Amino acid sequence: MRIPIFMVLVLLGALGAGAQTNIALLGHLDYGSLRSSDLSNLWGYADEEGNEYALVGVNGSGGPDSGGLSVVDVTDPANPVEVFFAPAPPSIWREVKVWGDHAYVTTEANFGLQIVDLSPLPQSTELPVTVFQGQGWSTAHSLFIDENGRLYIHGTNRGNGGVIMYDLTQDPMAPVEVGVYDQVYCHDSYARGDTLYAAHVYEGIFSIADVSDPAAPVMLGSAPSASFFTHNMWLDDSGDFLFTTDEVGNGYVAAYDISDPSDIRELDRIQSDPGNNVIPHNVYWLDHFLVTSYYTYGVVIYDATHPENLVEVGHFDTSPTTGHGFHGAWGVHPFLPSGNLLISDIEGGLFILAPTYVHAAWLQGLITDALTGTPVNQAMVKLESTTATDSTSFNGMYALGTADAGSYTVTVTAVGYPTATITGVILEQGEVTVLNVPLGNSSGMAEVADGADGAGLALVPNPCQGAVTLTRSGPGSSRVQVLDPQGREVMPSFSMSSSAVMRVSDLVPGLYFVRTTDQVGTTVVQRLMVE
Repeated sequence: MRIPIFMVLVLLGALGAGAQTNIALLGHLDYGSLRSSDLSNLWGYADEEGNEYALVGVNGSGGPDSGGLSVVDVTDPANPVEVFFAPAPPSIWREVKVWGDHAYVTTEANFGLQIVDLSPLPQSTELPVTVFQGQGWSTAHSLFIDENGRLYIHGTNRGNGGVIMYDLTQDPMAPVEVGVYDQVYCHDSYARGDTLYAAHVYEGIFSIADVSDPAAPVMLGSAPSASFFTHNMWLDDSGDFLFTTDEVGNGYVAAYDISDPSDIRELDRIQSDPGNNVIPHNVYWLDHFLVTSYYTYGVVIYDATHPENLVEVGHFDTSPTTGHGFHGAWGVHPFLPSGNLLISDIEGGLFILAPTYVHAAWLQGLITDALTGTPVNQAMVKLESTTATDSTSFNGMYALGTADAGSYTVTVTAVGYPTATITGVILEQGEVTVLNVPLGNSSGMAEVADGADGAGLALVPNPCQGAVTLTRSGPGSSRVQVLDPQGREVMPSFSMSSSAVMRVSDLVPGLYFVRTTDQVGTTVVQRLMVE
């Protein structure tokens, strides 16, 4: 049954759902009325004429064939229509992916792999369906299909429940097994080219494997996820950054630098609705944004332009339920040609949403001791009137942001220091504002490092190549240090009076901080980009 949009809005308002930032409701299909069933995951598909479809996993109402795959025409988002249903045994776990014109559906019912040929659409809604029975297994938790037509099946009842790999290119309706990666149970994965990224939920880690020869995979590296319950992951276009979810209360969405699989580094982690025990579920990367289904919190968009500083910039709550619990938004699909989002809300049905991808306004910088210039560990930085906070580590660095540009007050607290309050900090969308705060001086003054004169130290040119000229104001001389983002000195310190030329040709291109400390202990820090 279709419910008019105005009634959906009234119902969401009455139930307390529908909170939204940069995401708008376009349409809704109530599966409680349509099939008397809850939902699991979903995917999207567009036919050769540009019509768009939601492929929705239906749990089932208890009958032997009440579960299955629902194919819904969402070309007119305000009037979604189910055009086909492929029945299967009931199960609360159903995962869907598409390769070419075929949909593949896993379930933990004793059923095998359901395959639906979508190519007759839109001329015909009589879609061929087959059930593939893999050798030695009949249930599977999830699946992934890479760009080359290799199917990865996870969490089967064979072996350790790792990854079984199949070739779809010979016959999309009859997969051919080509290898396994079965050291430990795998909950989900992402793959591109010759590399597999596997989420090992019970071990709380993800691993990276070379599967160029699927018959003999080679593990390249592994790392723990932020909350040690690694649910899913997605790779950015560069292949250097991986993003994960941990399916636990107050779990994190996290970003990792995986450019060297043998030296994986966590860059940032973020929670939505922090402190309310909500659970993140699935994350997908799309053009520098992360689109994430978040159970009772609905769907969230993060700006991941700077993976070291993830910021929430969009939100739509599909569920009246709050806090902990496996209710609400199970899955989200952000890849339709129209850009519309498809959401499978477990109890609430199918939602079609229109996202507006808005870049964050970022704030980052260095917190130091005003007397010694050393970084301050565990300083808490808060952007007042928002939920954005961050805590410094040993390097004194912090990074946070907000979806809205404007003038903000920033407070910095740390054990043993008076609170620093900085007012009138201007944040602009799509821009990084650098605010360095020395703690301990009586005025609570801060220096804004933007590479320009006005903070007592000028660096010209900035960015630079080969050499940079330093010019400082004030009497006497200052000690000059050059630090990397981890707070480590990268070249010998030296003294200067009013100006000096500093050679940087031996530095690796990237971000550095130039810190000057004068004879009375006044410290100024400026950001330097070396090209």
